[in-house]
Amino acid sequence: MPRILESAEINASQDHVWEIISDIDHEPDYWWGTRSVKNISREGNVIDREIYQRFGNRPIQQKVILHPKTGIEVEFLKGITQGTKHLRLTSESENSQKLLAKWNIHFTGLYRIASPFITRHVRKGTREALHRIKKASEGKMPEKSLAESSK
Repeated sequence: MPRILESAEINASQDHVWEIISDIDHEPDYWWGTRSVKNISREGNVIDREIYQRFGNRPIQQKVILHPKTGIEVEFLKGITQGTKHLRLTSESENSQKLLAKWNIHFTGLYRIASPFITRHVRKGTREALHRIKKASEGKMPEKSLAESSK
């Protein structure tokens, strides 16, 4: 089961970083592997939704739990990806935050064969997403994605 752990140090207030990461309807702005999000239901801080990734045309069912100002739990319930993604926000000081992304996932069906390739892709996408979140939180919009700059 692929495990991915990436983090970013962000020079911004906890409130500001939380405002960005908890706006899960705008997840595709930062997590470019996600093409679109469709919320099915919301009860308090628990959201049932479907996402579509940039590859594949089938929805992935998720349950998202928001833990105000400290983290987000995403459980992949049905689709090509199953498992969990956790975002943890830790305040180092008033204007210094650490954002940690931890994945514990596996891939279903034929995608299981490509698991090493997909895992590398998810790891790279996570680093890039954290970079975009950092830049947005610090008031600096990213000039280009890390993938584009390496071409």
